[in-house]
Amino acid sequence: MLDTLQLDEPGESPSLMSSEPKKRLGERLIEAGLLSQSQLDLALREQKRKGGLIGQILVELGFTPQEVISSFVGQEASAKVVNVSRAVIERAVLQLVPFEILKRFRALPLSQEDHTLTVALANPSNVVAIDTLQQVTGLGIEVVTAPERDILNSLELHYHTGGSIEESIDEALDQEPEEARVEIELPDEQARLGFEDAPIIRLVDQIIARAVQNRASDIHIEPEERILRIRTRIDGVLFQDVLIPKSMQSAVVARLKIMADLDVAEQRLPQDGRATVFVGRRELSLRVSSLPSAWGENIVLRILDSGTQSLTLPGVGFSTEDYQAFLSAVKRPYGVVLVTGPTGSGKTTTLYAALKEISTMEVSVFTLEDPIEYRMPVIRQTQIKEEIGLTFGAGLRALLRQDPDVILVGETRDTETAQLMVRAALTGHLVLSTLHTNDSAGAIPRLIDMGVEPYLLPASLIAIMAQRLVRTICPECKEPVEDPGRVFEELKLTPPANEPLALWKGRGCPACNASGYRGRQGIFELMPVDERFHEPIVRRAGAPEYLRLARERGMRTMFEDGLRKVVRGATTIEELLETTRLVEG
Repeated sequence: MLDTLQLDEPGESPSLMSSEPKKRLGERLIEAGLLSQSQLDLALREQKRKGGLIGQILVELGFTPQEVISSFVGQEASAKVVNVSRAVIERAVLQLVPFEILKRFRALPLSQEDHTLTVALANPSNVVAIDTLQQVTGLGIEVVTAPERDILNSLELHYHTGGSIEESIDEALDQEPEEARVEIELPDEQARLGFEDAPIIRLVDQIIARAVQNRASDIHIEPEERILRIRTRIDGVLFQDVLIPKSMQSAVVARLKIMADLDVAEQRLPQDGRATVFVGRRELSLRVSSLPSAWGENIVLRILDSGTQSLTLPGVGFSTEDYQAFLSAVKRPYGVVLVTGPTGSGKTTTLYAALKEISTMEVSVFTLEDPIEYRMPVIRQTQIKEEIGLTFGAGLRALLRQDPDVILVGETRDTETAQLMVRAALTGHLVLSTLHTNDSAGAIPRLIDMGVEPYLLPASLIAIMAQRLVRTICPECKEPVEDPGRVFEELKLTPPANEPLALWKGRGCPACNASGYRGRQGIFELMPVDERFHEPIVRRAGAPEYLRLARERGMRTMFEDGLRKVVRGATTIEELLETTRLVEG
């Protein structure tokens, strides 16, 4: 609900003005508990110094998320808030309005139905923008709203990607092989600059852009005997993308290695590197790994895009009960809170959502990470660099001299880190970390195996949470499953008590690439560590005893938590069974 006195776009509707004075944006954010008076005072001084919208300044200073500002704007103009980064937009719709007009008004056409064009506007009250779009298209305009950042990202992505991947492949094949080979093999900077104009560059850029647009987490570049196969991992599952002729393999691999500053000439040894790319206006980090294989170097790109993550505890899938219990644990003044699970189970996202809940101007928060996946204001983040001796252990020792209140250790992977983490908790610090175990009960024996003295754990451990990610049903094609009772009976499962007996599935549609799923959320197993655990820990009991103690206090397993999400329509029973089959035995 952005106040008209604080909007400076031309042509805003005078109808928004009323005889009753409206509260300014900052005042409403304070009333909602989303902003402090000192933060607003600082933002107003910054606005007076350089001008601009107060909402955008609050975002730039890191005081208020862009999504919150957009929500207030949408409420003021009675416009629906949409996620344009997930929109599937037809090329014909994009061609209705010139790029320059859309960029000027921070607008993005989304879809056309009959004689109405749905357009996302960063400022849905801008009547000049609406009138201009009507004149240019000759269509009625239905206005929705989205964050300005997301609109600009999508504009750059959709309008400047330039052609299709198939067209780039054809263009690259028309290029003289000798010229392409010489450009790639030249090691100096001039060769790299010249290489930037080659069709191979556009091809690689389009592969990355399409993967980002499809919400992929990884891109696999896989050489085979006669082709180069591209697959992308979306919501945890690999999908075929495009097949590239074998003759282009060396050029594509060389381009990726140049981007990551790897040795192009070295093809016999594995290499790891990092690259920064722009998809639209969005800056992304790539972790690049090369591995020699029978038919050439296999390349995997991990896409690190903090802008797509939902950094709230309810947003990652917590139930109300687990949310309150986990929040209580991470708000303790000292101790250790662990999140466990395999690689790719969302542990880091959960811990960052926790930091977002507890990080204030009164708390000193530090992190040690490898790599830094999310950048957050007020929090001091340090990148681990083992090649120069900056390990988790060395970083933790140095960090304890920086007067921290809360410490996030990206991964507890060795004895030194585990021991330092526990001792930091015993000296008055709250430590959040991750550990690779299958369930929550297995974390305690794992810490003892790593060399932590058992007598130190009862006084330091607060809670251990295990988690997995399950794919969520696509909201665009979600439909009920007939006779859910029969499905439970065939699977020999008992439906959760006090929950509706219902099952859901995704039919498959363009929005979810016909998979029936779109996005993922967590299933959790939260085990608070209380006084009953002390004696078993000291005598080095096994994981089953800790599980029994936790179950006596009502802990739900990941499967039980997932089953509740199944009957509530978040995911399917098949997805839950596939995700938890290794955990449940």
